[in-house]
Amino acid sequence: MVPKLLRMTLVSFVVGSVVGAVVSAIADLIRRWRLRRSGSQPQQDGFARGSLLWASLWGSFLGTFLIGLLPIEANPASLIGGPYGALWFGFMLLVFVPAGATTGAVLGLMAAGAGRPRPNLPRLMAGCTVLAYLISTLVLALLLAPPSISFNTTPASGPFPLVARLTGDASPPLDLALNEAGDQLAVLQVRNSAQQLDILELSRRKRRRIRHLHGLPDGQRTLQDILSSVAFSADGQELITAAIEQVQVRTLPEGAIRLRLDGATVAYPMAGRRLVTLAPSPEPQGLKVWDLATGQLLRVIPADLSTLDWRERPIAVSSDRRLLAFPRRLYDHQIQVWNVPENKLIGSLDLDRPAGILSLALSPDGRQLAVALGQGPPLSIWDLASARRIRTFEAVQRAQQLYWTDKGLLLRSKGVFKVLNPQSAEVLHTLQLQSAAPMPQATLEGPSGLTALSGDGSTLAVYVPRQGIGVWRVGSLHPS
Repeated sequence: MVPKLLRMTLVSFVVGSVVGAVVSAIADLIRRWRLRRSGSQPQQDGFARGSLLWASLWGSFLGTFLIGLLPIEANPASLIGGPYGALWFGFMLLVFVPAGATTGAVLGLMAAGAGRPRPNLPRLMAGCTVLAYLISTLVLALLLAPPSISFNTTPASGPFPLVARLTGDASPPLDLALNEAGDQLAVLQVRNSAQQLDILELSRRKRRRIRHLHGLPDGQRTLQDILSSVAFSADGQELITAAIEQVQVRTLPEGAIRLRLDGATVAYPMAGRRLVTLAPSPEPQGLKVWDLATGQLLRVIPADLSTLDWRERPIAVSSDRRLLAFPRRLYDHQIQVWNVPENKLIGSLDLDRPAGILSLALSPDGRQLAVALGQGPPLSIWDLASARRIRTFEAVQRAQQLYWTDKGLLLRSKGVFKVLNPQSAEVLHTLQLQSAAPMPQATLEGPSGLTALSGDGSTLAVYVPRQGIGVWRVGSLHPS
């Protein structure tokens, strides 16, 4: 807001000086012509030429400020950068600024008495100037302030209670992330063509924005600055943001960048101060394991997972953030499970034949893996110690997303989350994503990937288009 007021003041001063001087000169010529017609001398009209000039300059300044610039600066479109934003800004300046400057100059002359002395003119000018700044500050604050997020809650009931429903932001998020305990939610989104990252403290119902998200101005940003995903570190002390061609490690709460690592689109924080990133193109595809303390690259695990959107990549992290499960390729017959802190392969599961692997989920105790396939059995459970399939479920829907908590398997299919018994695939509960009072034409079918599960498996956040973000308690809190 302060930069806008300063810019408005500077432009109004320059434009008001030019237009005010021209209008006062024209007004002085008209005044002299009228005096000559009436037979009076210009020096006998009791009104100094300097008073006309000051009144016109002051009026033109305020007219430019309030009529010419305030409608432009208070418009959210003024926050949009790029060439189209510059064209819009230039067109609006050509339309509003001349009209405001000229109208203000005329009104200033009228307020000065149009030829009659006004002893209280300085006081009037000062009061109107202060009022103009108060009005502008209020209008800018009301129209440009980020929308407030409402924390709507319902009485906790049932085995999977709704913790909060967050509404207020019109734009859909790019990504969501919950911290280990499920009491902080990071929301990455685009507003007025600029990315912003908010951390919502669910227990205290407060929002904190990460300032200086990008270190460079709009025109100088590259694919290393355009963020696609966000995640909390295992200890909750840092935030991991992944751009298209780079991963940043940010300290909390200020969000300052501590490390820049080689990676693309998504990162997986692990236990033991480890971080797994995807190798950016055109490098050979693989998973890079980093030491978060030093920024040293520890290992590259070969895996080609580059052909799909990152939200659809079948990669699972255990609740203790020690195990990482993934296929060697998206259409493959083998799934590898690595213990990342110990830097070793602990198991390799053979699916017998290549299959489209949709999603994976590790059990809370880290001993079993749920596998959702696009071809073949929709859902199966594998024992990691023996590397054998122990259960197969044919009568379930194919999972777009899969989570595993201590209360069951969370399977998302066609925009609905169902909680399944991992022993029998019996549906224990269906999460009601839609609010009690749905908005017109609302739909439950949301963009895939816009969900987040807390590190302890206790809390699930889901974005529902045109309704906001719902947060559910889907597991028991782990003891600290």
